[in-house]
Amino acid sequence: MRFRVLGPVELLDADDEPRHVGGPKPLAVLGVLLAHAGRTVSADHLIAQVWGDEPPATAGTALQVYVSALRKVLGARLVTVGAGYRLDAETDADAFTAAVAAARTHLTTHPARAVAELADGLALWRGEPYGDVGAGSDVEAARVALIELRLTATEDRIEAELALGRHRSVLAELAGLVVAHPLRERLARLRLLALYRDGRHAEARDAYRELCERLDAELGEVPAHETAALAKAIRRRDPALDPPSAIPAPPSRFVGRRKELDALTARLGVTRLLTITGTGGAGKTRLALELAGDAVPDHPDGVHVVWLATETEGAAIADRIAAALELPPAELVNRLKRGRRLLVLDNCEHLVDGCATVAGDLLSHCAGLRILATSREPLGVPGEQVWPLGGLSVPSADDDDATISRSEAVRLLVARGASARPGFTLRHQDLAVAGRLCRDLDGLPLAIELAAAQLRALSLGEVADNLAKRLDLTDHRTRTTPERHRTMRAAIESSHRLLTEAEQTAFRGLAVFAGGFEASAAERVAGVAQDVLLRLTDRSLLVAVPGADRTRFYSLRLVLDYAAERLAESGETAAARRRHADWCVELAETSVPSGNDPAVVHRLMAELDNLRAAVHWCLGDGGDPGAVVRIVTALWWFCWPQGLAPEAYGWLRRAMDGGTVLPPELHARAMHAETALAMSIGDVPRALDRAERTLAAYRELDDVMGTIGALAGLCYVLLETREFARVLELAEECRAIAMAAGAEMVLVSVLNPWAQALDALGRHDEAVAMFRQARESYRAAGERGGEASTVNNLAVAFLSHGDLAQARSLFMDSLATFLDLDLALGEIEVIEGLASVELAEENPETALRMLTITARARERFGTPSFGPDRQARRESTLAAARAALGPAADEVVSAARNQPLATLVDTLLSQ
Repeated sequence: MRFRVLGPVELLDADDEPRHVGGPKPLAVLGVLLAHAGRTVSADHLIAQVWGDEPPATAGTALQVYVSALRKVLGARLVTVGAGYRLDAETDADAFTAAVAAARTHLTTHPARAVAELADGLALWRGEPYGDVGAGSDVEAARVALIELRLTATEDRIEAELALGRHRSVLAELAGLVVAHPLRERLARLRLLALYRDGRHAEARDAYRELCERLDAELGEVPAHETAALAKAIRRRDPALDPPSAIPAPPSRFVGRRKELDALTARLGVTRLLTITGTGGAGKTRLALELAGDAVPDHPDGVHVVWLATETEGAAIADRIAAALELPPAELVNRLKRGRRLLVLDNCEHLVDGCATVAGDLLSHCAGLRILATSREPLGVPGEQVWPLGGLSVPSADDDDATISRSEAVRLLVARGASARPGFTLRHQDLAVAGRLCRDLDGLPLAIELAAAQLRALSLGEVADNLAKRLDLTDHRTRTTPERHRTMRAAIESSHRLLTEAEQTAFRGLAVFAGGFEASAAERVAGVAQDVLLRLTDRSLLVAVPGADRTRFYSLRLVLDYAAERLAESGETAAARRRHADWCVELAETSVPSGNDPAVVHRLMAELDNLRAAVHWCLGDGGDPGAVVRIVTALWWFCWPQGLAPEAYGWLRRAMDGGTVLPPELHARAMHAETALAMSIGDVPRALDRAERTLAAYRELDDVMGTIGALAGLCYVLLETREFARVLELAEECRAIAMAAGAEMVLVSVLNPWAQALDALGRHDEAVAMFRQARESYRAAGERGGEASTVNNLAVAFLSHGDLAQARSLFMDSLATFLDLDLALGEIEVIEGLASVELAEENPETALRMLTITARARERFGTPSFGPDRQARRESTLAAARAALGPAADEVVSAARNQPLATLVDTLLSQ
């Protein structure tokens, strides 16, 4: 028989069927006996409890009748003792009290067990205790005590829930309890803590203020010390109030990766196996822990972290997982089958095969299980989603101060720098240095943190300028960091050790590339097949970036440094560099000059760092200036519009001024290239000398096409020296040679300088006709770059003769084509012409803004305006605009100084 008092009093037999005990008075007698279960209650006390202070004369007889009736139901449990009675029974209240007592022993040590025990105890309640018993003070006292114990048990359970980090799930319950018991401070404290942990700091402060006001108004009291201390801790955001978790709480603040966290949270919600991959030091573990912390509410049965670093390789993977869950290994699968859990497997690369096997097995048997893994390579389990992790976002060299400050890498540097040196901040003059430092460290969190540790003794500039040994940066004070994270060298070395011998050979062979490479180049230069590239990518030593038609592979700077060291140790550097230089020469000489195919220019821009690396090696250790001449001679047409003319001119001068002996035909082409590059940077005397020599060389070689090109080149130089009559003379010669050779199509190259000379000599109509002839010739040949330049020159001719409408229309046509071809220098030339149109139309502010933007762009490209007349017009437009605006000119310049050229171009073309 079971006795239930946590609600209406019930007696249930062995079959859980209720047993009737009579009307209110017998029920009252039973209630009193149950309140004193196991203890003797005298007849007089029973009469007083059932009938009150003035019982009827028949109360004694009636009690005997009720007891007799109860004994028929209760049997031997109801015992007569002298002049009283004892009921030997255990009630659900006893079970509840025992559950509460047991739970309290586990409250701080095993909160999950305490929650389960308290939940079981509270589930016994069916309503108000002794709810249908109308008896005296004994039953009422038992009722009050049980109600209080129930509330205390509820508080205990909520406290245990908070200890498990479940603050969000108890907030609604706490809100109702506080309304029902507004002066109960323990409930108030639990709610304050839950609100704070849920990030609702203002609500927590308001709740405390309301408690203070209510205590003062109703009791004339102030909150207890414990409550006031909690409120103060909330105000100062004490880290000790942060929610406890099975997830380790790193001692430093997490910085950046907000977009990645949001994306990973969404990804985790739709997959059961998510693997974060990346090179050592990328911050995989830290990001996984943050992600796991955010995912706690979605996994109510637990989030468990299992460390699989090399230091603990001894135990089987399944055993380590079982240990993390505090389970015997044999019970692992059965436990994981129940509920919804997240399992974090960290550093799987050391045991990747075993991790794959265990993960696949657990996921196939445990429907509510989700696995988040970190590894330097994917696990390769069906259904796995992989998230490759790179460095933090870094600012570019051209970013302004605000953008630099907001970048994730710089924010991390500041945060860790402040930990290393109290008071460390970035001053205005430090921002560019910080950006450079973060770029040199690839934005890798570990590398940045190691660099920040140096700030204890060095300035930021000293740290940034001493990165020659960036692989060996270390924090000498650290005592708890794993060995593999003491330096970037150790982090990369731990990945290198996992490679096969063939993969290690391929890895070091790729060190000669700079700025990335395509699969075809890897095979041509280093003999690395595509499947090896994919394996190195899987192992996070390469980064694959798919393009529209080709995938490009990259190495982080720090990884490249390490690979270069391995290459040097192997003794293979010179041979590898030779193959790389030969490939660059071939790339240059097979890239057909084209003003209409942006794809050619884009490919050369992608390989620019490789070309630079090859040139520097050939001018240095490689001792091959001839290869440099071949590269620059083949690519001068590409260098000028991309703002690379000063750099390429310097390479060519170094290669040729050292007495390098070249074949005559290559020497002639090299001088032609030098002419164009010297012109593009404003070295007119050198350009004139080289143009004359180029023409003489091609005449001696009897090279008709070369001679035509040399004549055109010399005409352009003579425009700079204002020798217009000689331009006409050479242009006529060029036409005669071309006509005699049946090469009328190449004559177009001289039409532009010819027309410009005619216009300068006042023969405007002839110049316009020749410009139009040149435009049609370029259009017929499909040479859109030449056509755009010709249209720009024609616009200048109309501008110089005051036809502003015609000039504006032509300038806009030319600008649209230059934009389509991605030729920024052409855009600059056009906008400077449009600025003169704006000034003539009495828009000095617009003119000044345009010229301010183009001046900054020219500084970046390092090239002056072509032609003395155009330079003079630009300077006069600038001076006139400033004069017209007066003091307001400085404000216009200040506002326009940081505006990108691309923004201005888009604005102009959208009008």
